[in-house]
Amino acid sequence: MRPRQWSLIAAVVAIGVGTLGAGRPSFVMYQVQQTFASPSFSAACGFEVDITQSGPVKATVFYDSHGAGIIRELDTQPGFTYTLSSPQSHKSFSFPFGTAFHVDYTNGATAGSTAVVTATGLVDKVPGVPADAGSVTYGNAKVMFLNPDGVPIVDFGAPTAIKGRANDPAAAIAALCAALAP
Repeated sequence: MRPRQWSLIAAVVAIGVGTLGAGRPSFVMYQVQQTFASPSFSAACGFEVDITQSGPVKATVFYDSHGAGIIRELDTQPGFTYTLSSPQSHKSFSFPFGTAFHVDYTNGATAGSTAVVTATGLVDKVPGVPADAGSVTYGNAKVMFLNPDGVPIVDFGAPTAIKGRANDPAAAIAALCAALAP
């Protein structure tokens, strides 16, 4: 579940960061409330699985000493909640999404430049399996492009280091399906 969750959060944060001023760190917060069907979970379970994301998303953007470029970013979601549900069974479960994303732009935040992304905290908690939590580093992340506001959109790539607790993806999906089954 991790890559999809993180990319959705990163996209929400990226929407507004470009409106921030240069110089000292800038801060932005958005309230997210969205529900969508998960094609991958629905296919794995054989019935529709919906994901609801709800809560604040905060970003702190740090600039170089001249205020000319983004050098790092810290994205958090205090009080953010994921709810997975099945319209067929009317069952659902929720868990806090307490992951902080630390992005270091190693050679600038321009298209093609590199970044190191470290995600720390609670990722998910599916009934029937232990929580996924800890630290995941994406040491080969790349800035894909800058959005129209000049905000770097980063492809994390594959993890290069994992510390903490991570479930086998097949076991987590099986537990998710069992928890929501009609």
